[in-house]
Amino acid sequence: MTYKIISTRQSKEILFTTVEYNFDGEIISNDVAHFMPQSQEEVEQTIVNNAQSILAQKEAEDRIATIIPSLSINEIKTIE
Repeated sequence: MTYKIISTRQSKEILFTTVEYNFDGEIISNDVAHFMPQSQEEVEQTIVNNAQSILAQKEAEDRIATIIPSLSINEIKTIE
């Protein structure tokens, strides 16, 4: 996985970075908000943390997609 910052902008005390992530060939662009960052290292850590969140969301989407076919629609079931 790699990333590059495409652009930055500031709105009062918030720095926004537009980041392009490369997840093994899958390119995802995302705006990352940095509330009152204190250093470049903090900004970079927020970008890395955001990447981990994106990966977790992608895994959840894949997992949910495998659950959907097993759910019965319009079937009445008894609650015990």
